[in-house]
Amino acid sequence: MKKSNLAFIAVSVSFSTFLISFNAHAFGNATRAPINPAGDAQVSTVNDGSIINLNPDRDVVSTNAGYDSVTSIRVDTTTGVIKGYAEYDLNQDQTYQTIEEAGGSAAQGVLTLDTFLVGPADPNAPDTVDVTVEMAIHGSFTINNGTPTLGLFGDLSATTFNPFLPLGGTNYQSLLGFSSTALNTPSDPVTTVFTGVESPLFGGSSMDYAGATADILGLTTDNLDAILRLTFPLALGDSFLLNGFVNGTAGPSPDPADLDITDGVSILAAAGIVDFSNTVQLRVLLPEGYSLGGDDPLLNNIVYASAVPVPASIWLMLSGLLTLTGIKLSSENKQKDQ
Repeated sequence: MKKSNLAFIAVSVSFSTFLISFNAHAFGNATRAPINPAGDAQVSTVNDGSIINLNPDRDVVSTNAGYDSVTSIRVDTTTGVIKGYAEYDLNQDQTYQTIEEAGGSAAQGVLTLDTFLVGPADPNAPDTVDVTVEMAIHGSFTINNGTPTLGLFGDLSATTFNPFLPLGGTNYQSLLGFSSTALNTPSDPVTTVFTGVESPLFGGSSMDYAGATADILGLTTDNLDAILRLTFPLALGDSFLLNGFVNGTAGPSPDPADLDITDGVSILAAAGIVDFSNTVQLRVLLPEGYSLGGDDPLLNNIVYASAVPVPASIWLMLSGLLTLTGIKLSSENKQKDQ
């Protein structure tokens, strides 16, 4: 898997406030921009099991920066589905004072589930098991003119902690991004970046996490298809905060022949679309007999029994071995040419 050298624009991962509770709660957040000629953003948040649907008709905004934009985002807190669309169209070359002034189109959605692990009636059942969460990403890039900067970014995070000892919690993350920019070639139209991270909730340092993986199933502009995964240990009664974040951005094409920004930033005419309306879907896989506490409708639609549960000690043992040997384990999907 090749790593992109260009950072994604307009991506800011949002994490929810931790809620210590003994019932499940699902939350949703959606943001899109611009929504008017001035470039303002629209933000919507729900926590009552409802749906956010911003600009479903995909109305066009003609901005003061000279480009046309279409953004749409839908977050369904009952089914665990996020859908979005971002389109950028600059029909002639422009010069701006800063790259921020050149703007771009962005649509992002976040699904959050706050719950806890419940065990089977069997007294001999393990107190700690492995839980796997997945985020299936389906989308596409469309280049209508020039070389627009297109990005589709997914972040799956899970935080586990004991409600009575929350300072000892752990955060696990699996992050995947697709991009298409002026740096891409016709033979390599889409590049990717992936990382898995484990970090303490408070204090300490982050490290690579072997339980984070990404299966890339489609890597062409018309078929961006991947499954982002996290497998981590969870003890009975421990709280579990799941965040699924997805962001699509379509933006400007800086002129590579004019890198001197002292007299402004030259942006070339370009038009493109990031479409993830083909669904981003969250799932939680639990060992047979285990469940997540609470009665939120989202649980009925995203929780499944895993076929073969992996012993909870595996990832901890691997992490320990890797620390001792000084080897950093990367995802099996990372190729040698990174």
